[in-house]
Amino acid sequence: MPLARRTLTTAAVARVSAAMFALPARECFGLEIEWPAHRREDVSARPSAEDIAWLERGTLPAGGRITFEPGGQVELSTAPASSAAAALQAAEVDSRALHARMAVAGLVCETLAVDDRRPPRRILQRPRYQAMERFFAEQGPAGAWMMCNTASTQVNISHDLIDPRQRWHTMHLIAPVVIAAFANSPGLDSGGQRWASLRQAIWWSIDPPRTHPVRTDLAPELAWQEYALAADVMFINTEGSCGTSGTPVRPGLPFGRWMADGHPTGWPTIEDYRYHLSTLFPPVRPRGWLELRVLDALPRWIRDVAVLTVAAACTADASRELGRRLPDTSGLWVIAARDGLGHPVLGAAARILIAVVADHLGSVTAEARHPALVEEYAARYVHRGRAPGGESAPATHDLRQHRAPALTSA
Repeated sequence: MPLARRTLTTAAVARVSAAMFALPARECFGLEIEWPAHRREDVSARPSAEDIAWLERGTLPAGGRITFEPGGQVELSTAPASSAAAALQAAEVDSRALHARMAVAGLVCETLAVDDRRPPRRILQRPRYQAMERFFAEQGPAGAWMMCNTASTQVNISHDLIDPRQRWHTMHLIAPVVIAAFANSPGLDSGGQRWASLRQAIWWSIDPPRTHPVRTDLAPELAWQEYALAADVMFINTEGSCGTSGTPVRPGLPFGRWMADGHPTGWPTIEDYRYHLSTLFPPVRPRGWLELRVLDALPRWIRDVAVLTVAAACTADASRELGRRLPDTSGLWVIAARDGLGHPVLGAAARILIAVVADHLGSVTAEARHPALVEEYAARYVHRGRAPGGESAPATHDLRQHRAPALTSA
């Protein structure tokens, strides 16, 4: 909560930023999987407040947690697991239970990275989401689509036990390649531009200082601090850490300026800085562990391959090999979302990535079926220069039927 006078120092901000890269106590993996949901008899009908309250109270057999996104997308967050294979097993157990609970409530989950069947509509009334909707609306309609009509697969991995910076650099190295290799939302924006990952294009079109990649040419903790101070405040929380009460803020107030000049509600505290960090959405986000946020919602077997790919690439030996062999794709984030593996550099990079992953898969899983899955994915998609969404063509998403963004391809 803000205070009546200035108390927050740059040193305190630096300590919190650095803590996001501290050595972990143990290796952990986790997944966050989202599905758009609708009533069984009506695709246009989103979950009700009563549905959400009942479902979020439920327990899951493998310890995961059920939450909902602003448009009613249901999200499964697995409990921390000791390996990628264990996280995948937990996700399968809990997703079966979640879908069964949704069915009892008369709801259906769809594996859709972009829900173009209905216009975006926010159903969660929390002040944080009200402020977020207003903030993004001033920049165009892409924010509403992101909040209400997209779904992703998020991979969470602890920092390396020896070098907490290693996985940060590896995730940024592979992220554009992963976007292209697992793109699963082909379609047209309202301007007629075709995308391999329309979901990722929507994200790229929203408030760049809080959604584009963090710099990797600085020490990670310094780069994260710089990024956070430059990003605009969208909501000043005035009641605890849950965003249950607060003041919406229009675009134009970077956190660093709030620290320096204050705001009519007061001056920020270190808790305000921590809360601000939770409103930043770069492709790789540090939270004491790392979140890779670039994957579309995926069918189960493809999701398994994507998670294993990220986990194996983040092992120390694979990371070093990829650093030597992968071409530079740091300027290809938008092209990865637009062209997928049709871009020659990304196609070549994906073949290298999947080969290195296959060689190091034993470091992250002992399950006999996993090497066969990776091999099948490589043969079916990567070596043919295709991504999963390519199989759905020509039945692609078309945002022109709704009030939708013309997305940036710059």
